[in-house]
Amino acid sequence: MGSTLRLFAKVARALLLMGLAFPLNAFAVKYCTDVMAFPGDFGEMSFEVVTDDASATAIVSVVAGMAKGWEFTGDWHPDGRGNGIAEVFIDEDPVVGYLAFDIYVESGVSVTGYIADGVSGSLPTGAEAAFFGSAGACTAAGTPLIGSYCLKIGNENRSLEILSESVGLVRGRMEVDRGSWSTFRAHRDSTGLALRMTSAGTTFDLEFAGNLISGRFSKGGRRYDVYGIRNPITGVAGCDGIKIYSHGSANYYYSTPTIVGRYAYVGTAGGSNHTVASDNFLAKIDLKTMSEVWRYDLGTREVRGSAVLDSRGAIYFMAETGRAQEIVSGIGPSGDHSGSHLKLVKLSNPTASTPRVIWERVIVGEGGVYHLGQITPAISEFDVIIVGGRSVRAYRANGTMLWEFSPTAGTQEFYNSPLVDDKTVFVNSDGGGSESSAATPNRIYAIDAWSGSERWSYTPTTASHYDGLSSPQFNRDRTRIYTALRQTLYCFDKWGNACSFAWEGGCEIPGISGDLRASPLVDASGDIYIGTKDDADSVFYKIDGSCPNIASSRVLWEVETRGDVYTTGVLLDSGYVVIGQEPDSSAGVLKALNMSDGSLEGYVDLTADMTWGSLRVDHGRLVGVADVATPFLGGFLFSINFAGARYATGAENPTMRGDNAGSGR
Repeated sequence: MGSTLRLFAKVARALLLMGLAFPLNAFAVKYCTDVMAFPGDFGEMSFEVVTDDASATAIVSVVAGMAKGWEFTGDWHPDGRGNGIAEVFIDEDPVVGYLAFDIYVESGVSVTGYIADGVSGSLPTGAEAAFFGSAGACTAAGTPLIGSYCLKIGNENRSLEILSESVGLVRGRMEVDRGSWSTFRAHRDSTGLALRMTSAGTTFDLEFAGNLISGRFSKGGRRYDVYGIRNPITGVAGCDGIKIYSHGSANYYYSTPTIVGRYAYVGTAGGSNHTVASDNFLAKIDLKTMSEVWRYDLGTREVRGSAVLDSRGAIYFMAETGRAQEIVSGIGPSGDHSGSHLKLVKLSNPTASTPRVIWERVIVGEGGVYHLGQITPAISEFDVIIVGGRSVRAYRANGTMLWEFSPTAGTQEFYNSPLVDDKTVFVNSDGGGSESSAATPNRIYAIDAWSGSERWSYTPTTASHYDGLSSPQFNRDRTRIYTALRQTLYCFDKWGNACSFAWEGGCEIPGISGDLRASPLVDASGDIYIGTKDDADSVFYKIDGSCPNIASSRVLWEVETRGDVYTTGVLLDSGYVVIGQEPDSSAGVLKALNMSDGSLEGYVDLTADMTWGSLRVDHGRLVGVADVATPFLGGFLFSINFAGARYATGAENPTMRGDNAGSGR
């Protein structure tokens, strides 16, 4: 499943491999290691390694970097010449479950790690190395600090520039006020991954993990937690290039930012197999300053989609309560939704103070929650709230239920974002077999917005990949509905007819790799852009919107993404389509592709993951959410300077839910 869990596992595997065992005769020594075997760049990490010839044991503690605080143990096989093999593992860890690695240690010099093969006392035969490492602190060679950053200190954004480094001395400057800078000199600590400075009553301690920063700052007796990120944009200083908002430990697994005016509304949750955070929330963020207007704390409750706003500014979102994580020895963590339920929550939307709950309604009872997909409500122009689940329901703004629609074709799930116009609701169903197993057929439904009766429905004829987790999309004048079901694209008018003769029976993508969980983007010419979920074999496509008879002519171009693409991207007036995805070691998580030929025009590595949360454009900046693989930092909302970018002029649908993301209409 496209999730931060895989990121956690990848990092953890990396860690283990990394420095675990040096024959140090019970002496503790730090080692700096980088990992090449897993997608994503998590930066170098520092391990304190202890090996004991007498007890034949090895212990590694991650003391700095992305996985700080983790500890791995195992057996030590010395060769009598000071070198040896460490066989280490971690078990029943809430992030990674069980992982095991074999590491060859050249004492005090280097380590080479491999994924364990279960054979004691030897290295895996013919296996590729997963990592290499060297004894000592991390340095500028592997962890260069020179560059531009944006820090969040308290509720303020501060640009940081590291200008030079020599023999451990780092020189730079920090923004004090807008356009006013203070210079500093600092030193790396013994791990090489933390930067420390004390001068004239000001102290900062910043730790680096890939492109992320966490730490502390104090001045005049006041202390602040700090987090930040490297600025990926050239030509502009730190926070002019990128700003982020983060709070606590939770991630943004399902939430696409809902932007209304200058504010973004975002909510936190983990994926099905992830640790359940105890500090989840829904927040209103001022995008101009990236500061928190208010935060509604949810504890272990999770936001299972995005928020929407009615005509009076009240907020609606789906909250899941009771998801549990199961950890069994010897395997990875799994999710348990058997004791959870889903509620539709209506919140007030104050100017500054904490919002209050106006009402809540149970949508899916205990034992009925599906483990895949997001549920985002839609609101009609008459403030009728439409929401999925095991059925589709409509509520008035006062909480009175208007109707409930349950298909006659058996149990189906509605875990996507419906569309609604003045008369009709359009929504996809999932057959309960999204893992490509035969199940109750999924389809698209058109439902009367006032009575809840079925106007029409369409069931695909293909007999595999019963996946209805993609959300439908309107075109610009709202006369067409584009959607994806069972690896096939469809185009309907509002009465259920195919958009053209060529679209009868859908537009199958020849040789498609993976499932379609993103929603279709449609440019001014009617051509379609969409990505797939197929792990390292995932692909992003541009499809001819006329759906040519000759199947081989339908794909105008395709690009291997080397990571799942759940997100729906954005079409820009610069001629780029920008997508978010799970990490690609060579090209980050954000990619700008040329709409004409699919060529990679640029990318951004956030040292993070993107799953269900899709992208937005706001006042020339790219806005989205990202998840962080470990507790080094919680997930974050980002705003990146994209040179005044705007949605593509004339595009039929340039983003998730077009230009009315606040209501879903």
